[in-house]
Formats: sequence, C-alpha cells, structure tokens
Amino acid sequence: MQPLDVIVGFLMVWVFVIVLMVVTSIFLRAPFVPTPMKITKKMVAFADLKGDEVVYDLGAGDGRLLIESKKAHPGITAKGFELSPPVYVWGLFLIWKSGVKVGLHMRNMFHQNVSDADCIFLYLMPGAMKTLQKKFEKELKPGTKVISHAFKFPGREPVKSMPVPWLQGEKDLRLYIW
Repeated sequence: MQPLDVIVGFLMVWVFVIVLMVVTSIFLRAPFVPTPMKITKKMVAFADLKGDEVVYDLGAGDGRLLIESKKAHPGITAKGFELSPPVYVWGLFLIWKSGVKVGLHMRNMFHQNVSDADCIFLYLMPGAMKTLQKKFEKELKPGTKVISHAFKFPGREPVKSMPVPWLQGEKDLRLYIW
C-alpha cells in the first residue's frame, strides 16, 4: 500500500464522517455546533458547582462540558445525552482520551428523566428551549440550576447573566434557578 493510498483513504473516511454529521443534523433539526472551549470553561465556573452534584448536559455533543465539569469537580456525577451517532461516537472517544468518568448516552434528551439534576447545561435552539421549559417545570426539583449558552427560555428571566465573546460580538450565559 502506497502512502498516497493511505492519505486518500483517510480523507475519504473524514469526508464520509462530515457528510454523515450534516445529514444527521438535518434529520435531527439541530446542527452540531460545539461550545468553544473558552466558553465551556466559563460555563463550568458560572455554574458554581460544589463538587457533589448531579450534572447533565442535554444535547451534549462531543461531551466537552461533561469532561470539563468532571475535571474541575471530580466528585460530581456527569451525564449527557446526544442523538447524533457520529457526534456521540466522537464524544465517547474524547471522554476515553480525557480519562475522566462521565456518562454520555445516545438517547433523546426529551424522553429522559432529569429529576435528580442539580445543574443542567444547555446550548440548544429556541424550539428545544421551549420544549425543555415545559419538561423542567414538571421534573426539576426546586433550586436546580440551568445554565444556557446563547438562548433564552421564553417568558422566563434568568437569575444572573454573563456576556461571553461570540463571533463578532457577544452572547450571554444565563443562569436560571428552577
């Protein structure tokens, strides 16, 4: 096998994975847009975790928020749900590579019970925020923190917000207390 064959084969696999991610994002109605690492670290700090909480990331993508949360607070239980198969597999690889123990599951976040949550991270589209708001009103215990990057819950004011750099401007991290 020639070195060029290996390179071409690798590129073909890479293109296939990218196409698969685009196609699944179309069917799932949500693109995979990872939270930048600087913002991930700010979200974890903004959550003000104590170290023994149950933390969720809904629409967890590649698991980076789970990984960073667990690294910063090893005592937490970190769980996430992601529905896109290639993104989920990539997340499992990154979790394995990080060496931290977090749970990333390929499941529909809307159908999972999160009543044990102490903190939930979100970076989701407005339609998903609206659906989750109804779910949270039924499931979450009083005092549960919900940290949202960029998008709001309709008709609900955050307890606190913090601007973070976003493209050419700023977006807010928002803290909601249920």
